[in-house]
Amino acid sequence: MTTLSAEDAAPRPGTLKRLFRGYAWDHRWSFMAGTLCLVLTNYLTVSIPGELGEAIDRLTVGGDLIPHATAIAWMGAALIVVRTLSRVLFFNPGRDIEYRIRKDLFSHLMHLQPSFYGKRRSGDIVSRASNDITWARAMVGFALLQLVNVILAVSLTGWKMVSISPWLTFTALVPVLVGLGIVQFFIRRLFTMQKQAQAEIGAISDHVLDSFQGVATIQGFSAEPAFGKLLEAKNAAWLKTIMRVSVIRSMAFPILGLCGGLAIFVLLWVGAPMALEGEITVGEMAAYAALIGALVPPLRSLGWMLSVLQRGRAALDRIFELLDEPIERPEGTNGWVPPTGTGPRIDIRNLSFAYPDRPEDPVLQDISMSIPSGSVIGVYGRTGSGKTTLLRIISRLYNPEAGVVEIDGHDLTKLELHAWRARIAVAPQRPFLFSETIADNVGLGGAVPPEAVGEAIDLAALSPDLKVLPEGIETVVGQRGIMLSGGQRQRVALARALARAGDLVLLDDVLSSVDHTTENRLIQAIRGTGGTQPGAPTVVIVSHRLSAIRHADRIFVLDDGRLTDQGTHEELAGRPGVYQDTWKVQGQVEEP
Repeated sequence: MTTLSAEDAAPRPGTLKRLFRGYAWDHRWSFMAGTLCLVLTNYLTVSIPGELGEAIDRLTVGGDLIPHATAIAWMGAALIVVRTLSRVLFFNPGRDIEYRIRKDLFSHLMHLQPSFYGKRRSGDIVSRASNDITWARAMVGFALLQLVNVILAVSLTGWKMVSISPWLTFTALVPVLVGLGIVQFFIRRLFTMQKQAQAEIGAISDHVLDSFQGVATIQGFSAEPAFGKLLEAKNAAWLKTIMRVSVIRSMAFPILGLCGGLAIFVLLWVGAPMALEGEITVGEMAAYAALIGALVPPLRSLGWMLSVLQRGRAALDRIFELLDEPIERPEGTNGWVPPTGTGPRIDIRNLSFAYPDRPEDPVLQDISMSIPSGSVIGVYGRTGSGKTTLLRIISRLYNPEAGVVEIDGHDLTKLELHAWRARIAVAPQRPFLFSETIADNVGLGGAVPPEAVGEAIDLAALSPDLKVLPEGIETVVGQRGIMLSGGQRQRVALARALARAGDLVLLDDVLSSVDHTTENRLIQAIRGTGGTQPGAPTVVIVSHRLSAIRHADRIFVLDDGRLTDQGTHEELAGRPGVYQDTWKVQGQVEEP
């Protein structure tokens, strides 16, 4: 069950101010025009009962009713126009604000480092970027309109009622004021529960998203009932919270409608004797009843409006919590922009690193190595030796300590992050494929020219596979590439890296799921991208298969997070150590 701490449940300071200053202020003229339309709407609403009352009084003396009927008709027509305009002028800005918040949130999330996503559930992030933003829009659009409308309705109706009889107004509004006080008491309890419910919706979204992404594993182990029970437990927790919210709403919000009925009762109880004694006319009595009738609907909507305001504010808290997540940019706004067109030289001195969520468990310890510009480097190590972590640091998915890693003599943490990543082509060990075509996955949706996509597919030895796929290069790979084999997914990731034509190519065990014949073709393609010639990219190949790195210019051996050896394949295979032991076990022979 998802629970909130007292700090999480409390509203974030300045949330509404940030919303209106950052997003709503640009629409101030639309809101002002909408407010003017609401003023006219409520003015006409309270004027019609007055006109009706005068018509009734004139009817009792046999006067002409045509002027009053005409006035009521044109006021009714004008009421339709201004009421429609008020909704357009409030709702349209709400849609635009929803669009801008969603755009800003997505852009911010795209700039956050993996350390952020390591401590956040994907489903909860999706829930905040969809459900919560929708509630924020409802608060800015509909709830704000209703808030202004209720304030104006109460003010203008109260003014009209006071003009008829101050004493009758006071006695009739006492039940309404009592009802508002009771509702305010319940509203204070709603905020925490609304935020709790939205957190539980995020947990449900996260579970459903994980289940869909891992459906092959779930079905393979016949674990459907277990995952169904987990969803049932999360649903039950959400239902319990929502039921508590519904109980409060069902208890509190009808009170306002009841208070409107009590106001009518007070009117008859107090006003009827006044009409009989001539203190007010029958027409004024009828107008007074019509005014109370016009006041009751806004009061009835007040409960729902307050609920939307509370839920919208809870949603804004969750949205701004993500927007306030700091972006790890140690270079600030003036990072060094590295030149392009040649492979970088990489110097690492005494690198030690532990992941933020496990600071007591270092993954790399005292690593020092030098990677020449334009060289092809191999990195070998058994599972858990820190190979992938080393590539993550070089690509700055995680930031090392300042001064430990240098690129062409410049501190890695002082490089402009996006400029540095623009030079890098990465093929990760566990490639992520989008639910798009192979062409879109290799070209990243048009970021790479079609001719470069085709060339990269050939280099990655993926062309023979395209001939047997139903739509060739336009085959949709499904969720996370489920329609492809493991080897095909890795070759698509490799083609994506080769199509990028980066100055630094990082390949993380991309050959683990291919046969040796395909591996040999891929090695030749990879080596063709690197070399000592001027302008050649620097290539770093991580692999647990020594055949993939045996022809590298230099090989670094990692063991338990430490650099234990380095040299050429012949040097490492000729002296005792982890590399030699692995070479003997794998039974490699000379390159064909």
